[in-house]
Formats: sequence, structure tokens, C-alpha cells
Amino acid sequence: MTPAYTLPVAMLAGSAGLAVAVLALWFCLQNRRLRHEVAALRADRLVMESTIDNMAEALIVTDPELRLSRFNQRFADVTGFDVAFLGSRPHIDEVLRRWVGENALAEALLERSIHRARSREPFHHTFTHHGRSFEGKHVPLPGGGFVRTISDVTERHQTDALLRASEARLRRLLELAPVAIIVIARADARILLANRRAQELAGRSEAQMLHAHLHSLYSDEAELVRLRQAVERDGEVSAMETRFRRDGGEDYWALISAVQGEFGGQDVYIAAVADITARKLMEKRLEEAHAGLEAVNQRLREANAELAEAASTDQLTGLANRRHMEAAAARELTRAVRYRHPVSVVLFDVDWFKLVNDRLGHETGDRVLREVAARVLGQLRASDIVARWGGEEFLVLVPEAGILEAIALAEKLRRILSEGPFEGAGRQSASFGVAQFDGRETFSGLVGRADCALYRAKADGRNRVKWDLTIEQDRVQVDD
Repeated sequence: MTPAYTLPVAMLAGSAGLAVAVLALWFCLQNRRLRHEVAALRADRLVMESTIDNMAEALIVTDPELRLSRFNQRFADVTGFDVAFLGSRPHIDEVLRRWVGENALAEALLERSIHRARSREPFHHTFTHHGRSFEGKHVPLPGGGFVRTISDVTERHQTDALLRASEARLRRLLELAPVAIIVIARADARILLANRRAQELAGRSEAQMLHAHLHSLYSDEAELVRLRQAVERDGEVSAMETRFRRDGGEDYWALISAVQGEFGGQDVYIAAVADITARKLMEKRLEEAHAGLEAVNQRLREANAELAEAASTDQLTGLANRRHMEAAAARELTRAVRYRHPVSVVLFDVDWFKLVNDRLGHETGDRVLREVAARVLGQLRASDIVARWGGEEFLVLVPEAGILEAIALAEKLRRILSEGPFEGAGRQSASFGVAQFDGRETFSGLVGRADCALYRAKADGRNRVKWDLTIEQDRVQVDD
């Protein structure tokens, strides 16, 4: 039989063994995790060391006591120091003394370098070594010590020097240019350079021009907006006319050409400006002269029209004169032959008109003639032409009308003239002769036949219509 205390002791022994097993397992897990972390740190360190060793920049790292704890081969190459010396963890003071000594530098430089190396402030500096330019950067570490890198900047310095020389030549060229040149910052339109010609053109000193906004030169700022939009859109603008304003407030015309470029490390517009005020003034004078000449030409045209009208118009009655009637008749007779259209004439004169002049005076006679013209005009078609043929004699050209239509028109005119009294002269009458174009005769021959018919009308007692019987006599049935 087992003693009573044996069971608790056995249970305690079993619990202790389990605890030891659990603790052993935990230590194993922790050990594995630590191994992984150490491996990762080693890998990171290898990567870091590989990066440092392959950097284009020379690099050293010091510990908090300012002893070299790390350097790369590039540092040894740049300084020329022995790798064994660098690997002996020398103090930074010793490194700097060797550097100063090997390069025969002044003691004052050594003291300043030691002081700066011991400082806790970051800095950078440039120096020359064996004919090459270097830039050093000093960065303090949080736990003490610092990291220093040295970069070879020889090519960059040479490029910068070339750029500075090129810009200096460009400045000189712009200064010597025979036209006004302005360089404007693209970002804010501030003037970065204005050569002497530009200063003279603007009436401002160099101090007044530099860093002023370009809109201060413009008479209308909207034109500056137009210029910038054109350059931004096309990269350049050529010969744009604009108005500038001088310092005294005087406006002047300018021709501006501009391109995008770079100047002093900035994106800029480079603009050439030419004063064209004299040209614009000349253009204005030419425009005014042209306008004046056009006005003179207009007056000449009007005068010519008046002369033409006077040459073709009877001054007393306002009707066409004999010359105008002959020209119009020539055209109508040509049309009549070409298109086989009839054309007729009506010739009439005022009866006993000499008595009107002799008894009532020529002024009354003139009024009668004007009234005859007015009454006749009111009865004609737009295509008909009436002329004062001479004295108290009138001639009507009736296109596209045969003898019958012409006789009817003549009879209507006769009634119109005889029905109502004339001012200051009482009732008057007229005698008419009518003839139709035969297709072969001249205009004078046609009028001659109408004149013969008019002569018969007067011989038969006046105030009547007679017609020529040369053609279509069998169709004429009008009772005269």
C-alpha cells in the first residue's frame, strides 16, 4: 500500500518536469529568433559595407571618440593615405595633420579643420587636391562621431565655369547688340537684363529696368498677355506690333520678337524690340493722305456724274437731251434687229409756241415746256425714253412697241396736254407724228419719217396725231 504523501510528491515532480520542458522550448524559440535577427543584421551590414565600398564618393565614419571606425577604398584613393594607416583606427586629428602635412597646407588651416571636425554642427566645403576639385560634407551622428563624404566635382565645376563664361559672353553680346534686348523671367515676367539700347528706348536707367515687371513697359497690359500666350503656344513670336510707354508717360510703337530660352539658370523669354513709331506715323499719314485722295476721287466721281448728267440732260426740262436720246436709240435699234422686236418713235411739238413766247414772255414759255415734260413723263413706261429734241419739240422712243401701240400712246399724250390749262398760258395743244422702225434704216431716217407725219398733223389743223404709212399701213385703222 502506497504511503499517503507519495502521491503529492509524484505530482509535484511531474509538474516541474513539464515546466522545464516548456521553458526549454521557449529558449529554443528565442534562440532561433535571435539567430535570424543576427543573420539579418549581418546581411544588412554586408549590404551597407558593399554600398560603402562601391560608392562614387569617398567616405569615413568616426566613433564617439572621433577615431576612424569605417572608410572605403575611394577615400584612400582620393587622399592617398595608406590603407594600413586608415585601418589602425587613427584619431581624426591625426588624419587631418597628415593631410595638412602631405599637402603643405598652413597650420591655421589645420587648426580650423580640427575645430570643425570636433564640432557638432553639419557643414560642407570645397577644396582642390592634385588639380581636381572636391566637395566635402560633414554630418554628425546622433550617438557621437560623424560621417564625412568627399565628392569629385571637377567636371561639374568645369561645366559651371563654361556656363558662366558662356553667359558672360552672352551678356556682352546682348549689351553690344544694335537693337534693344530684354531678358524676362518666364515665371513672373520680371526683367533680368536690359541692354543699353533697351534702356534708352524705355527712357529708364538700368536700375529702374532690372527686376521691374514687364507690364510696366506696356501701354496696355492686355498686349503683354497676348505676347506671353503666343510665346507659350508657339515657343516664339516674330514681329508682333505693340505699344510701349516710356518713363515720362509717352507712348510709342514697337515691333517685338521673342523666344523661350535659359539665362542664369532660369527659364526666360529673350525679346528684341525695335522702335517703329516713325513708321507707324508715316503709315498714319499715308492712310490720311489716302483717305483725302479717296475723298477727292469721290468728289471727282460726283463731279463727273454731274457732268455726265449735264451732258445727257436738258437743263430746262430735266429730260434727256438730243445727245442722250441718240445714244439710247442706237442701242435700242440694235436690240430690235437682233431680237426682231418692234420699236417706234413719237415726235411732237407745242402748237403756236412762238406766240406764247412773244405775247407772254420767255419765262412763261419755259414754264410751259417744263409742264409739258412733267405731264408726258407721268404717262410713260419705265422702258420709254423722252427727250427734248429741240426748242418746243419733244421725241419719245418706245421700245418693243409697234405702230399701233405708239399711235395709242401719242393720242393719250395729246389729250393729257390739251385737257388742262398751263400756268400763266391757258390751254395749249400739241401735234404728233409717229413712225415704226423698218429694221434697216438709221435713227435719223426713222425720226425723219416721224417728222413728215408731224408736218402733216400741223398742216391738217394741229392738235392731232399722224403716222407714217411706210409699213403696216393696212393695220392702221385709227380715226384721226
